[in-house]
Amino acid sequence: MDEEIQALMSGTVGFFWPITVEGDFDGEPERGYIGKTESGRLEIRTLNENAHDTLFLSNKETKPQAIACLFPEGSAVILNISRQGGTTNIGGRKASVYKYSARTAISRFPIEQLEKGSVNVKVKELTAHFPGVSEWAGMKVSEVKRERRDNGRVKTATVHLKSPEEVVAELGSLSLVIGGHWEVKENDDRSSIYSPVSIGVKAKRARDISEMLRTLVRVQDLVNVAYDTFIPVDGGKAVLGAEDSPAQYPRFWNDALMEEPNLRTSGKARKGFPLFTLADIDGAQGISRWVRLYERYPSAFDAVATPYRFGGMTWNSYLRDTAVGMERMLAVRKQEGRPAWTKEKPQSYALAKRLGTPFGDFVGDEKEWGKLFWGVYNGIKHQASYDPDPRDLMTLAVSGNLLLTAYLLQRCGMSKTALNRLFNRNVSYHLRDRVQELVQNPPKNLVPNSSY
Repeated sequence: MDEEIQALMSGTVGFFWPITVEGDFDGEPERGYIGKTESGRLEIRTLNENAHDTLFLSNKETKPQAIACLFPEGSAVILNISRQGGTTNIGGRKASVYKYSARTAISRFPIEQLEKGSVNVKVKELTAHFPGVSEWAGMKVSEVKRERRDNGRVKTATVHLKSPEEVVAELGSLSLVIGGHWEVKENDDRSSIYSPVSIGVKAKRARDISEMLRTLVRVQDLVNVAYDTFIPVDGGKAVLGAEDSPAQYPRFWNDALMEEPNLRTSGKARKGFPLFTLADIDGAQGISRWVRLYERYPSAFDAVATPYRFGGMTWNSYLRDTAVGMERMLAVRKQEGRPAWTKEKPQSYALAKRLGTPFGDFVGDEKEWGKLFWGVYNGIKHQASYDPDPRDLMTLAVSGNLLLTAYLLQRCGMSKTALNRLFNRNVSYHLRDRVQELVQNPPKNLVPNSSY
């Protein structure tokens, strides 16, 4: 991790300048402390040295757009201020303080900006480093060649590092760029090589960082789905609007991208290989479609992606969220002028029929599966005494979520050949056998007395 970012995470003292949306700031800094809390966010606590002046008329009623800071290890700008507050103590034995909570930090902020009348905290480029996803991306940044002795032991090893050719796709006013990044650190006999896949967004004109972060979070959602687990970003660089050509690029930290959830929600097993590759969805164009479609069908994409970010979900809620995602997406599809196939009932069967052979072969009978899935969904919604075997709920919930995932990937450009490969080779054979058994012989307590 970048040394300046590491200092912020570990905790350090410094000077802090809250900056308004217009870029204005008070020339006199606040003095205080910054560090990462147990919640995974940054917290700044500064001394309110004019408590009497702010007792009745506070100048802290509006959250700052950003906070520039100068500390012993360097400088940074703190963004995405999520909360502010503080305490005022007149007299007594306690100091008055301001408190801020934030989700993003960019190091190496050009502190000389404070000499101007206003400060530019917008961003032109944000690139995230994804470790361990080279197989998914189809990009190999590092290659090791070994020369062996006659007895088979290694004589020499040569590491070749090469940034692969970048793949670019347009995403509205942003450009999505996929490539490679590498760094070498030499430290006596402990040299290290860092060569992750890099995925970034660029803008022609600097803009609020929230738009770029939202795009990167959506890209991370896709990678999480591919690997069936949360894949944390472990670094990245930023290009600030205030400094187009820095001598050394600033690094950034963001909690949503880099803080791994404590709980795995869906309960599906971790896998060492991806369910699908970037090539399976037409490369960067597929990612671009994923990001754009997320805005049109948020409930469907949330059902697929958010379980990797939040804990505490039961199989009941996992199945229910999947069904709601199907329901709302099909409603939007009808509005978009696709009424023929969306009229099939229940909605789970309509989607299974639309996906076709890959899913039909996986579950054995897509019509019976669709009726069973939707019947269980109605049982969860309407029957207080409904209490099926959790293992059966898990099987239906996971298979339903896979169907929704596969349909969304198909919309992003996945071919039928890749869909067949996903269900026939990459999805657990145990799950396939279990769901086919449920479809053929559903237990009596699994089928509620409800209609769709």
